[in-house]
Amino acid sequence: MDVDSAPLVAVEWEDITAYSRTAIPEDFEPYRLRKLTCGILWKETEDYVVIVGDYDITNGGKDYRHNDFHIIPRGVIRDLRILRGSGGTVVRLEEAAG
Repeated sequence: MDVDSAPLVAVEWEDITAYSRTAIPEDFEPYRLRKLTCGILWKETEDYVVIVGDYDITNGGKDYRHNDFHIIPRGVIRDLRILRGSGGTVVRLEEAAG
């Protein structure tokens, strides 16, 4: 994968919720957990998307370069927004400071 041309995305999704030693409430809405995960759209299948949130640009040629990644089942995704499409420009810190 060419990380410079990969789409950057924001994924809103619902996580599972579990509680113990508490009464079951009448209204479950306050107990629902909504998450927001942003990062590189690494892979898409019919069942899930993989979002990489931390990518090591100095680890070229070694086993792996991605660190923090989420495998999110499509069934829990509420919204997926493209923040930067494939082929977009990444502004490097050296260029921004220069």
